[in-house]
Amino acid sequence: MIEIVYEKEKQKPEGNEGYFRIPNNIRQIGEITGTQKIYIEDYAYTYLCRIATENSHKGMAAILMGQSNWKDGNSYLFIKSAVALEEMEVSEEHLAFTQEIWNHVYEKNKEYFPEQEVVGWFLSIPGCSMELHEIICQTHLNHFGGNDKILLVREPLEKEEAFYRYEDGKMSRQTGFYVYYEKNEPMRSFLISQNAKQEKKTEEVDDSAVHTFRKKVEMKSETEEKYKFPVFKTVGVCAMAAALAVGVLYANDYKKEKSNKTAVASIKEKEEEPVKVTPVNRTPDENTKSEETEEVKEEVPKEEVQNSQPANVSAQNSYIIQQGDTLTKISIKNYGNAKRVKEICELNQIQENDLIYPGQTILLP
Repeated sequence: MIEIVYEKEKQKPEGNEGYFRIPNNIRQIGEITGTQKIYIEDYAYTYLCRIATENSHKGMAAILMGQSNWKDGNSYLFIKSAVALEEMEVSEEHLAFTQEIWNHVYEKNKEYFPEQEVVGWFLSIPGCSMELHEIICQTHLNHFGGNDKILLVREPLEKEEAFYRYEDGKMSRQTGFYVYYEKNEPMRSFLISQNAKQEKKTEEVDDSAVHTFRKKVEMKSETEEKYKFPVFKTVGVCAMAAALAVGVLYANDYKKEKSNKTAVASIKEKEEEPVKVTPVNRTPDENTKSEETEEVKEEVPKEEVQNSQPANVSAQNSYIIQQGDTLTKISIKNYGNAKRVKEICELNQIQENDLIYPGQTILLP
């Protein structure tokens, strides 16, 4: 980068009306060679860099305005302003300058830059090559013909840029240019108006967002008011139901406790009363049979009952052997004869010739 300060001087162009002035403060970018001198004002240059960076995802185009002069065989091109073509679709394969686009350019030119003319165009395409596509070259010839019209190409991602001029039948890349600084009131006014429009647009978007937000809040408030009473009412009903449930449980517990106390008291009373055994689930036939059996038992003679029972159950059927007793003597003593000796032996599981001892108890038939 080279900064060069020139003294103010007016150059009288040959073939061009009026005089032109070389800027005071300039910054040189690249190497300046040849007869083409390109000067771009800082406001315009910054504006072009900005729209390229802000739209780095797509192509952008702009019209360059200013003036061109000649002196001593050298061309002096001054780019003082730029107007972005935001509505134009831009790509290396598609560039269309429609009548609507040119109408837009002429309106801005008349409103902000009445003393300037179109001196070229600007093109920003992400990923574009500095070797210009045929479509770009043809577009330049169709709309910006002549040696005094230039093209500024900028790649927004790598920030590579270059000026091109049509000479010797082709688009020739220029090796350098100047950036100069001055008040440039027309471009400054244009930028202020563009910023104001952008801020207004942003405010409209913000106002729309705020309006939408407020509307949602109002709708929410209306909904809350609509369902406020039913909600509280539902909560009250739930609370009453919960209280009632607690009361019911408490009453049930009280009843259970009272019932338990009554049952305990009843059990104690039953324990103190004499126990009576009553036949359960007995059929009438069984009751009848039981009564008949009892009656039959009452009719059986006492002696038969004693004879039918085992000898060891009742004392009446047992006999304690005395000193000098034999089985025969015992039979004669109890039955009056010795015929029952065999039965006595069978009943006591002994033999007639087995020894018996005084004090021994035997069973009698």
